[in-house]
Order: sequence, then C-alpha cells, then structure tokens
Amino acid sequence: MAPIQTPPLYAAEFVPAFANTQGGPRRNAKAQVLDTNRKPIPRLYSGGELGAIYSWGYQDGGNILECIVFGHIAGEQVASEKPLS
Repeated sequence: MAPIQTPPLYAAEFVPAFANTQGGPRRNAKAQVLDTNRKPIPRLYSGGELGAIYSWGYQDGGNILECIVFGHIAGEQVASEKPLS
C-alpha cells in the first residue's frame, strides 16, 4: 500500500451485500432437475441458485459457491450426454 497523493481524489462507499432469490425446481446431486415424483427429467439440468439448497440463508455468500459448484456439475453432466439420434 502506498499513499495516494495526487489529486483529483474521489471516494465511494461500498458495502458487502446483495440480494438473491430462493426456490425453484428441485435438483439432485448430479444437478438434474426433478419432476413432481422426484425423478430426474431427462436432459434437464440446473446450475446456480435455481432450486437453491440454501433456502434458510437468504443473503449470504453461499449462493456464489452454489453457482460455481452446481454450474460445474451441470456442465460435466451435459458434456457426458450422448447426442439425440
């Protein structure tokens, strides 16, 4: 860190907060979206906070991790799908 000595100088206040949403379809550990009988819907995956597992923690950093983890899992699953014939 070094002192800032050359004008012009500007300041802005930033706070560590954001808003997000909860809910959506259920998904399993493979990021597959589940139907009303909790069976995977073929070729339908969920990444991010759609169907969030953190419904009890409305505003926290957990949703960012959920986006990264389930986005990665969903991407792997989609890449392993065989093309439709």
